[in-house]
Amino acid sequence: MQRLKWIAASGAILLAYNAALGGLAWWQRSDLLGDSAREAVVVAEILAEEVENSIDRADRTLSGVGEVLRALPSTQGLHDPYAHRLLIRRHAISPALRSLFLVGPDGTLRNSSSTPEIAPVDVGDRDYFKVHTKGGADGFFIGPAIKGRIDGNWLIPVSRAVEDRFGRIAMVVGGSLIPEAIERMIASHRVPDGFRVAVTLRDGSPIACLGLPSCAAEPDGSGANLAARFPDAEQATGEFVSYLPGEAGVGAFVRGGQYGIAVAVQADNEQILRPWKSKLHLVLALAVLGSAGLAGGIVALHHQMRHRRLAMAQLEQVNASLESKVAERTKDLAESEERMRGFIMAARDAVVIIDQHGIIREFNPSAEELFGYSAAEVRGRSVNMLMPDDNARKHDGHLEKGTPSGQRAIGRGREMIGLRKNGSEFPIELTVGTHPMGGDRVHVGVIRDITERKANEDTLRRLANTDGLTGVLNRRSFTEEGNRLFTLAERHDRDLAVLMIDADHFKSVNDTHGHDIGDVVLKALAREVASVLRTTDIFGRLGGEEFAALLPETDPAGAEDLAWKVVGAVRGLSVPLPDGSALKFTVSIGIGCRRDGVSSLDAVLKEADKALYVAKQSGRNRAVREMSSQTADVPAPPT
Repeated sequence: MQRLKWIAASGAILLAYNAALGGLAWWQRSDLLGDSAREAVVVAEILAEEVENSIDRADRTLSGVGEVLRALPSTQGLHDPYAHRLLIRRHAISPALRSLFLVGPDGTLRNSSSTPEIAPVDVGDRDYFKVHTKGGADGFFIGPAIKGRIDGNWLIPVSRAVEDRFGRIAMVVGGSLIPEAIERMIASHRVPDGFRVAVTLRDGSPIACLGLPSCAAEPDGSGANLAARFPDAEQATGEFVSYLPGEAGVGAFVRGGQYGIAVAVQADNEQILRPWKSKLHLVLALAVLGSAGLAGGIVALHHQMRHRRLAMAQLEQVNASLESKVAERTKDLAESEERMRGFIMAARDAVVIIDQHGIIREFNPSAEELFGYSAAEVRGRSVNMLMPDDNARKHDGHLEKGTPSGQRAIGRGREMIGLRKNGSEFPIELTVGTHPMGGDRVHVGVIRDITERKANEDTLRRLANTDGLTGVLNRRSFTEEGNRLFTLAERHDRDLAVLMIDADHFKSVNDTHGHDIGDVVLKALAREVASVLRTTDIFGRLGGEEFAALLPETDPAGAEDLAWKVVGAVRGLSVPLPDGSALKFTVSIGIGCRRDGVSSLDAVLKEADKALYVAKQSGRNRAVREMSSQTADVPAPPT
């Protein structure tokens, strides 16, 4: 009976020992797959954001070109030199584009940034042209990769339509994103071995890939459409997924929120687990040796009276073997920590590591260069010294909420304000990850200076909303703001009026004195009209020499009074000429007013346009309201 107890106890000890070794090996495997999954999420999020940013810059470039073309209809002709120079300038600040080009409403290629004399190629069958002629004129279009008909290179087409003053398509502004640029963007992140990457449009058409030969060989998408493989979610991850062709494995999926760009990252589990499998023989050897040692110890204890000295020697041998394994593991962990520190110190982005109390623990060279502090100056101090007071208070709130110990949190990049040593503030993009370390947790912040990006965004926003010559609102911005004010007036049944302002005999000014003097006249006209209008009025240029002013809270009598003030103010202007003489000019104004039965701003503009025609036919240099007979005599316009 006693012997059976020893056998049972021995079996239980050996089983527990081997179960512990097996559990450790399995934990290492799960941890390796988990790290790969998190790495896949980081790669997918960064790539999705960067590709969407690249497309957004292309969208803004096309919008800016469209606004200039809409303001200057003369540039829409074949081989127009000003339009060609415009395309070259905009292409120069858009490195992700291979070229910019213009397509006429008949589908004929009219201009390109790549050559001043382009053959009139018919591209009317291209999706980037047809989508705007079939109801998509107001939208931004990005399509699958196609082969260019000029140079034969693969390109990703993007386009926007340009409408004339009557809402008809006057031109399509197109561009071609470089597929290789997106592939270089993928390669720049040093995607680990064994990972496959695909970047697709919303419909699953691939535009760039890594590790997928079929995608790379057929960039037109004829051989691959990945939409059926993608999850129906904005973001997903897993350890055994099949987002991409090939064996199932660790993967992550992220879809951009603005243009629907999808990024799928998937790893080959076999390759990821190869280092782990290569060490399984060590675990097996440890299990065999440990089991043998434990068995020997049990036998020694059982026969301690006869074999005590032998049992002690065997036990010492087993302990030495275990200590050697522990020392080797400790050395590996130390080396791994040193490698990680080396990666942080060599990173091009600023990296700041803080503990759960907000105290700075690591501060890499890029952070020293960005904030102006040395690592010795900040280490051990609160991270609040790197941000203004308002942001510091918000940051303290985030730390108080925190992340439960043992979890890893990966934060998407968010914009905030940084504070340099010299007291200057600057915009930054911050991505934060939380990692357990030594029973506590640390927060790893990756920081990037986005001053230049914010300046570019402000410039593009201003160019998109104002007229490039006069500085007043362009047609699109005037129409958007006018529709908003008209809706408010309709809702509250308030007065509203519109002035259509046109420079008299402006063609003769251009013909006689040249377009440069004509531009000076338009600028002077815009300044003078703006000085007469009230701060609550909005003023814009609709095209050529035609301007419009919208007057909220203004009845017909008030609109006529203000219109005559504008006529009188312009009549008193004079533009100096190079020969020392002065040029005087006048304007004609048509007045339209909101009234019952008029349901849109467009109807009021048409009423004002009809009144403007009456003013022109009545001798110019005057203001006319179509619903009124008040067309008082004025002196003849100066010649």
